[in-house]
Amino acid sequence: MMRWILPLVGLLVVGCGKDARSRDPAAGGERGVATAPAPADAAPVAVVAADAAVAAVVADAAPAGPPPDAAPAIATWPFTAWDRAEAITFNHVEYGPRIPLYVYTAEQGWSPKLVERYPLTVEQGQRAVGWTIETRGEMEVSKCPFPRHAVVLYAGQTPVASINVCFSCGDILVWPPYEALPEDGKKLEKLYARKMKAYDVVFPRWEAFFRDEVGVPLEPVAR
Repeated sequence: MMRWILPLVGLLVVGCGKDARSRDPAAGGERGVATAPAPADAAPVAVVAADAAVAAVVADAAPAGPPPDAAPAIATWPFTAWDRAEAITFNHVEYGPRIPLYVYTAEQGWSPKLVERYPLTVEQGQRAVGWTIETRGEMEVSKCPFPRHAVVLYAGQTPVASINVCFSCGDILVWPPYEALPEDGKKLEKLYARKMKAYDVVFPRWEAFFRDEVGVPLEPVAR
């Protein structure tokens, strides 16, 4: 996925004292070994969108390909109907090479650095989707993203989306991609400004969600 070029908008890069590296999960990332958990007992509920207003915002989003396990495709991110969600902590290790930055992608599989899993309600999953739609997908505000918190959406036992949040650097990485980014510099700058405005509102919600609702610390636990 195309990386944001922050100098376009004259913003200072918030660094973490690490070198920038590719976050493409297909580019040299380790293959995960964990397996998806068994589905919850509750009857599946296909979630189409957080609300009609959000759906209108993403009407022009690019599709992400055929859905897994015959789950129906939908028009809004994550482009596949899902029936349950989990919060997951991972990457409680030092930043280093060949450590996946996404807890799960179809290309990478599961991260080998899973720590804890927490079942979420459908309503909590809907809010996570809504926040992702508000920022039009991922937001990379530093040069060294290293997420340790994630929300994963499932269709049955198959993960269909992951939202990966770094509370050290402030980055949000999303799979599948929300939309194709414009190649024109002026359009990209305008889009980034819109995303950044939404990000300033949404990121504190992510902090409160994991800290207060899921009940996990925002900083990694020494292991």
